[in-house]
Parts: sequence; C-alpha cells; structure tokens
Amino acid sequence: MTLRPPHIVDVKREVDGELRGYMVSRNSQLIVVREFDGFAPAGFVALPSPTVTDLAINEAWTRMIASEGHAELATIAPSFATNDMRSALKSIHRLNVNVKIECEDCPDAEEFGFHIGRVVAFADSKIDFVFFDSSGRWFDSPYVIPYTSITQIVVDDPYVATFSKYVGTCPVDPLNRG
Repeated sequence: MTLRPPHIVDVKREVDGELRGYMVSRNSQLIVVREFDGFAPAGFVALPSPTVTDLAINEAWTRMIASEGHAELATIAPSFATNDMRSALKSIHRLNVNVKIECEDCPDAEEFGFHIGRVVAFADSKIDFVFFDSSGRWFDSPYVIPYTSITQIVVDDPYVATFSKYVGTCPVDPLNRG
C-alpha cells in the first residue's frame, strides 16, 4: 500500500486511541500526520513509529475531506523536523511555541496523560517541559520528560493555539536554558 497525499489514513496505535489525517512524513523512527477532528483540520501529530500498529487508507474520508476543501493541507509541511523524536523536539524547542505532549501508559513518565506547554530545555535523552493546567495556570518549574515516555507530540493545533492566547507568558525562559 502506498501512503501518500492526498490520502486520509487511519492510524492505530499500541495505546488506546486512533487518529485520522493526512500522512505527512513516515520513516522507521517517526510518523507525522496532519490530524482531522471530524471535518476540521487539527494539528500535526508526531508519533514514534514503533507505537503505530496499523496504517490504512480511508477512501471515504479522503473523498469527504477533499470535498470540504482541505486537500491542499496534505501538501503543507510541519514547522518542525520529522526525522526522529529527538530532532522533532530539538526543533520545537527552537520554535519556542506551546505544544501538546502525551505520555500515555509510560511507567517512567513523571506526569502521565497529556500536557500543554513549552519545551524549555533540550538534552540528549530528555526535555524540560513547563505546562499549564486546565484553568490556564502555568506551573512554576519544568518537569523532566524522557523521550522514551513521549507517545505523541501535537504541534500547530487550534485548541492549543486558542488556549495559549489566554494563559500569559511561560514563567521559564527557554532561551536561557539548555
């Protein structure tokens, strides 16, 4: 099966949950999909390739999304590196933007679940990540998250962008760290 734009793919993962969107990048280390939330375009989702159990073209959704005028989104590249998790995180750190990071079912994660915030430091095997809670309050200090704990990163997501407009400035200056 050839997975290339403008096909919508269904992505099944080891952890609970599926996602659907345009395949943007795929290699042995990282899969990047331009996700759709129903018929609305969402962000770019970066997944470690080994956590993906199945990729299947969804012809019906491909037709519907194209009919809704979103086919051009299949050709837009993400703003971050797509080689592997390390390069993706390094470029996201340089972008200095808020992202969603998920650590699902990972025993070595300091915090489980998903968090919206900012990569404030980058190292060989981990990041420092400052996030805000569901009330929009930033935590004062970063959590250390090993790359191996990260099950997905979401960048350029409308939900994250909207929430980020109202939470104020990140309390940790990423330009003066790592």
